[in-house]
Amino acid sequence: MVVPKKQNIWELLKKELLENEEKRWYFSERFQKIEDKVKKSLKDQKTDEALNDITVWALVLWSSDVHYETFDDYVVVRFRIDWVLVDIFRLTLKEYKPILERLKYASSLKLNITTIPQDWKYSLIIENRNIDVRVSTLPVWGFENVVCRILDNTNAIIDFEKLWFFWTTKRMVEKAITRKNGMILVTWPTWSGKTTTLYTILARLNTREKKVITLEDPIEYNMDWITQAEVNDKNGFTFTNGLRAILRQDPDIIMVWEIRDAETLETATNASLTWHLVLSTLHTKSAAETLDRIINMGMKPYVLASALDTIIAQRLVRKICPYCKREKERTALEISIISNMMKEIWMSSLSSENIKLYEWEWCEKCNHSWYSGRIWIYEIISLNEDLRNLIRWWATTEEIIRKARDWDLITMKEDWILKAIKWYTTIEEILRVT
Repeated sequence: MVVPKKQNIWELLKKELLENEEKRWYFSERFQKIEDKVKKSLKDQKTDEALNDITVWALVLWSSDVHYETFDDYVVVRFRIDWVLVDIFRLTLKEYKPILERLKYASSLKLNITTIPQDWKYSLIIENRNIDVRVSTLPVWGFENVVCRILDNTNAIIDFEKLWFFWTTKRMVEKAITRKNGMILVTWPTWSGKTTTLYTILARLNTREKKVITLEDPIEYNMDWITQAEVNDKNGFTFTNGLRAILRQDPDIIMVWEIRDAETLETATNASLTWHLVLSTLHTKSAAETLDRIINMGMKPYVLASALDTIIAQRLVRKICPYCKREKERTALEISIISNMMKEIWMSSLSSENIKLYEWEWCEKCNHSWYSGRIWIYEIISLNEDLRNLIRWWATTEEIIRKARDWDLITMKEDWILKAIKWYTTIEEILRVT
């Protein structure tokens, strides 16, 4: 008999639990109210009011985007709630046409151009909140799809204490942002909350004694007392030459929205070595992978070791609804998964009997989905002299991670597990995104 490897056991448990999971569909009586109100406004030829209602309800339901998806004879209006696309209601093509025209007009897009993509934005004020809506059109068979990204300036920056750091990771980040120089990288796949993390850190650093300059693509939120520049590739204003220009503006802190190429990386690295604190982002899946990515982009390990200070890798996962959860009896499968989780984070000595599990009664507050809001999970590497020496000597990522564990490193998987054990999120949600 072939004995399955440890990883295979974990994958089998994961597969079994997800296959047996009860599917939860987002549904709320409010969806019908939205449809009725929008269609009444359209019937009365009040397109502005209909579009405003859609935006207001998207905000009420904590949606990040509104999708208008066209099919042969109808259009589906969908909200992205907690990063899950949810069907809200349908429109006929005749009902959709005035909304499409109004969206294009409001965002200064050309109404007579329907065969090429367009994008821009418009602003509105809802209950004293400044809302920006970024509109993107996409020509499809016979019509145009539209996606509206909703940017609420009041939620762009949150309290630093609400970034869901455990005390060890919080200590690392607080130490990094108090330094005079060095490079802090936030790494992520798309839509992992980088905007909130970076703006919240910038808000913490923003004092009248410091000059803070950002280079963004695009500027998503305006921040008082911070100089914000927006790249424009069409006019030749790129990240690379923009960063060079910023260095001549005598900044203390620089935020470069994204390191996309070796040239931008080199300029940002030089800035951190010449007594500037540099914040930026990079597309990688984990903090450890970031080191390999930077070296593969052409950075010499000894330069990287001197310039880089902290890597923050993050994800967003859905948070359990606090209003309809209740303690339940655990199944044999769940006990097995918990035990494996404890072994993964070297806590097998802690009895899994003390860990509670919950189930939910569907409620309107979470749109019958069992989830409400999202939380961050992290993997943070803060370089010290031991880790810098390993990088200088071309150590492997595995060697660096092994050494970082001696200095309070919590891997992303461990952070997931700890937050699942504390029931900020569910086992199913953890397994789905790992």
